[in-house]
Amino acid sequence: MGFLRMAPVRSGEPSGVWFNIGSTVLLPEVFLKALSVARNLGANLDEITTVNMDMIRHYRPSQNVIGRTVAPGRGHDLIGHHEIMLPLLRTAILEKMNEK
Repeated sequence: MGFLRMAPVRSGEPSGVWFNIGSTVLLPEVFLKALSVARNLGANLDEITTVNMDMIRHYRPSQNVIGRTVAPGRGHDLIGHHEIMLPLLRTAILEKMNEK
């Protein structure tokens, strides 16, 4: 179900931010496959930025969400406790939206 929802969305968006929050196995694999399908269908996803948020660094999300999917410098690992990191992320997004 997740793959069917993500593949069409990714193929239609040339840029954006993808967050992987706390998933170490399933979602990074689904995301990698959805990106592969979108690129095989001709989508240019060079402008996508990815973020992996988790409490500890894991190999699979670091590779599948950051290392294999985006250009160097367009992927970020944010490591920390979710109860701290998610409210900080929300606040930063809202502040950036209010600047516009």
